[in-house]
Amino acid sequence: MESHINLYLSSTFFQVFQVLTVIACSPFIAGFISKVEEIIEGKTGPSVFQPYYDLYKLFHKEILIPKDASFIFKSAPFVSFISMILITLLIPVLTAYPLPLGFMGDMLGGAFLFFLSSFFINIASLDLGTSYGGLGSSRSTLLAILSEPTLILVFVGVALIAKSTLPYVMLHTITASLPLYFSSPHFMIIAAFFLLFLADTDRRPINASTHAEMSMIEEARILEYSGPYLALLKWAGYMKQFLLLVIFLNVLVFPWGLAVNHAPVSLIIAIVSLIIKMLAIGVIAAVIDTAISRLRFFRYQEYFGAAFVLSVLAIMTFQYKGF
Repeated sequence: MESHINLYLSSTFFQVFQVLTVIACSPFIAGFISKVEEIIEGKTGPSVFQPYYDLYKLFHKEILIPKDASFIFKSAPFVSFISMILITLLIPVLTAYPLPLGFMGDMLGGAFLFFLSSFFINIASLDLGTSYGGLGSSRSTLLAILSEPTLILVFVGVALIAKSTLPYVMLHTITASLPLYFSSPHFMIIAAFFLLFLADTDRRPINASTHAEMSMIEEARILEYSGPYLALLKWAGYMKQFLLLVIFLNVLVFPWGLAVNHAPVSLIIAIVSLIIKMLAIGVIAAVIDTAISRLRFFRYQEYFGAAFVLSVLAIMTFQYKGF
């Protein structure tokens, strides 16, 4: 009985520590990628800790709420931030085994929480009836129409490979079968998800976080926010990028280096391994973002079409080869 209690307490500690890791480290990864991009462009750029400075500054500013704002406008930052925390409970951030709340949902549940966050931000941007809010939300919805079916197909491909939609089952399936890891369906799923990751983190196909009206999306959606509300939205954006990297790395690309027991040494190795993997992918993402010209806004369908075709081919190839 005592051993079960100790096991539960240690698992709960790992669960809490996993959430704190995502909250604390996500701004650093965002700052690191931005720093690498500036270095590649021959600039000095801001510090890798600049996102922390920005969040600190915003949390110490006054909250200005438009007089026509409803409860939707006020609740969107909290819904977005909490959604990212809930996703953290469902995916293998530090451990190769599910933690106490790991069975609350699968990868489709995590995708739903990503979409829930985006949905609340969209309707909050429409809440005030401003032109920029409508511009950002409509463009965001248009891009989501193309990206979400591809993401669903990627998860279908993952489910076919692992015979489950639980991310923990997927990583164990890959590590247990090297032929499956080096199979063409697996590589096509990786490529499709990576294209979606670049698009969702504003690195392809268009510059969505700019203030230029021609392609402004993200900034238009949160233009009316200020102070701590804006800080929560930006922090949720950092966490979204971090969590997408976790899914990409710990479930699809390199599901090794995670803690396999409750020993503190395993936890330290898992954290170091995760940060190293993220920094490596961050460099690749920064190189892609600076070395390739962005597409015109109205050519985004070509980019998402390529990701869609890859996901379909992955499913068809898997079914044909009969893995």
